[in-house]
Amino acid sequence: RRSNKIFMLAGEVSSDQIGSSLMIGLKESLNSKVQFFGVGGSLMQEQGLVSAFDIKHLNIIGFTNTLLNYKKLKKNLNDLIELIIIEQPKVIITIDSKGFSLALAKALKKKFKETFFKCPLIHFVPPTIWAYGKSRAKKWVGIHDGLFCIFNKEIDIFKKYNIECLYVGNPILEKSLKNISNISNIKNFKTKYSLNSDNKICLILPGSRDSEVNYILPELLNTIELSKLRWPNLIWFLPTTKKQFLKVKNILDSKKNLKNVHVIILEDNYDILKIADLALACSGTITLELILFNIPTIAVYKTDWLSAFIGNIIVDFKNVILPNFLADKEIVPFLFQDKCNPNALNLLLNDFLMNIEEKKIDIKNQSSKILKSMGYYKTNHNCFSKESSNKILSIINNFNP
Repeated sequence: RRSNKIFMLAGEVSSDQIGSSLMIGLKESLNSKVQFFGVGGSLMQEQGLVSAFDIKHLNIIGFTNTLLNYKKLKKNLNDLIELIIIEQPKVIITIDSKGFSLALAKALKKKFKETFFKCPLIHFVPPTIWAYGKSRAKKWVGIHDGLFCIFNKEIDIFKKYNIECLYVGNPILEKSLKNISNISNIKNFKTKYSLNSDNKICLILPGSRDSEVNYILPELLNTIELSKLRWPNLIWFLPTTKKQFLKVKNILDSKKNLKNVHVIILEDNYDILKIADLALACSGTITLELILFNIPTIAVYKTDWLSAFIGNIIVDFKNVILPNFLADKEIVPFLFQDKCNPNALNLLLNDFLMNIEEKKIDIKNQSSKILKSMGYYKTNHNCFSKESSNKILSIINNFNP
């Protein structure tokens, strides 16, 4: 195929990061002017992606939100299919956004039979069947020409369902390792916020989606208020994304009693992860990053009642938190829905702070084990872009429509 176009789709902040790493590798491997189009966030757009619409239109989570946005999602799906048939890319790469990505792949398979156009379908980050309903695995059999996971433990899990899944590294780990080694402005950061050795630095991370901020941030802020009497020297930082910064700042400003909370943009202030003592974080990829920075972490999640009801039925709470799944033990406690409240959070917060040095040592040991088990122990810190792009090119070159 002579096409120099590649379609890519990423519907979440973490998948935008994965997509940008893939693009870097593909541009180096192809040694030619390649054009990227599809859907992606700021990181992918920085690498040259022309996005058909804002990533937020796919960044939808929860059963209720999906139902409410069904018509919009269906229109987005049809628009992308039409765009793909017109542009005829040499490959279609989807990342995460499992429901939408799978629907797109199935619809394209059907469309390929009706047209003369065909190309490989590749997906990164398959469904987390180890945490959410193993029955979902059957839907993914025989759909893609290449399926890639970012956790090597998943290979054997998918093999049980006759699904071949390849592991080519983990860009989230690589980014964390890079940030850990590059941090050099800690002194300036401490001076800027008047931090001293008596202060304990605590983080709250309410998530990157609107629904997560709406449901989770109030509980975290109420927890801070409750903790003030016992822990007056705690300094709280609220790292968020550029898109959520103003919304989060407005919510915080409405809380007149909270003067010891600083809102910052995480991607501009990774120094904070090097000096933080503990974190309260929305469940997701961020919990793994926090553990890699050796920060004792409490994970939380809260959503609408219907999504929570379904979640209580299908979620494996033992494995749903990434560090726990990778470590094969609970190293990050998880408070879900009704348990995500200031009283329960404050009890855990007290326990963590009273035993903070022991917690830090344990997390550091677990972090090292996770890195080693995934092939990221002192070496191979930049393999994902190169390995994944080589595999993608191999699939393109061997594609037989």
